[in-house]
Amino acid sequence: MRVKQLLFVLVLLVALCVPALGFDASVPENLRNAILFSWDGVQREHLIECLSRGELPNLAALIKEGNVANIEVTGHQTATKPGHVQMLTGYDPDVTGTKTNAEFKIIPKGLSVFERLEDAFGSDKIATIMITGCSHHIGDCPPSKPEEIEKAKAELAKGDLSPDDREKRVFIIQNTNGEPFYNVTRSIDFWDGEQRRYSDINGPIMLQAVDKYGKGRFFAFFHFRDPDHEGHTFGENSEQYTHAIIDCDKWLGEIVRKLKDLGVYDKTMVFVTSDHGFDEGKRSHSNAPQVVLAANLKTLRKSGDQRDITPTILAEMGVNVSKLQPKYKGVVLTAQ
Repeated sequence: MRVKQLLFVLVLLVALCVPALGFDASVPENLRNAILFSWDGVQREHLIECLSRGELPNLAALIKEGNVANIEVTGHQTATKPGHVQMLTGYDPDVTGTKTNAEFKIIPKGLSVFERLEDAFGSDKIATIMITGCSHHIGDCPPSKPEEIEKAKAELAKGDLSPDDREKRVFIIQNTNGEPFYNVTRSIDFWDGEQRRYSDINGPIMLQAVDKYGKGRFFAFFHFRDPDHEGHTFGENSEQYTHAIIDCDKWLGEIVRKLKDLGVYDKTMVFVTSDHGFDEGKRSHSNAPQVVLAANLKTLRKSGDQRDITPTILAEMGVNVSKLQPKYKGVVLTAQ
């Protein structure tokens, strides 16, 4: 009887030690959190120029501590909607349904980095955070109703709308399937977006979120629209575009300082990337696939693809990405 009891105890101990599906128990404890920053519309070469002039001290410090990779945007139009969908799911439009800013669908349930982490560790074991400064393109509106579409078409036909009001009507007409992040925002812990906001408004909200959830395990996505807006308004080579990137760097520094004040920076990976670049000297990003991925990780490779970002974050946080379905086309950009 004692032998049987001993065997039972041993089997039970082994079962308790086996990691749950998708969890890698060997992942170091100091890599348990992550923040992904999206500096919307930052061209790689312009960013490098800013760094060379010493205008981005906080990004420079992050790169010195870790590394920076040249990232190519492939598989979709270089635009905000498909860029962020690929960045936050790891999948191409054939899976997500989002090809352009005008052709998009709701991301199927369970495919976002937020949902993957909650599935792997339990929704009560990790906090997921998403804060954006953009309406519609990274939004969560349900599909437009037929009567809303007809009304928008009628108002457009009158031709007396302001540019902003015209854009809103066009979106209503395009939004036949619902915005990509409709499912995602309903499953995460802290969502604040669907509004056009500059970094001076979004930054404090991000600090509040870190203050609230920073002592536990968390993943956060922080989006700054400033560079994209200034690029469209004044052009890629403008002072306004440069200053918008500098503002992003300022808030990177503020959030890193908050993490250090909380005593959790050493346990937090920080990533900085962009959804797309910008056409050289223009006010557009029709062909702008060159961005970067910077992180406080020495193991980060020197180059990759935008579709690699989600698998990399998941793997570094302890998820066995090889077991996830659908299979990722991207790869993990760090040494495993």
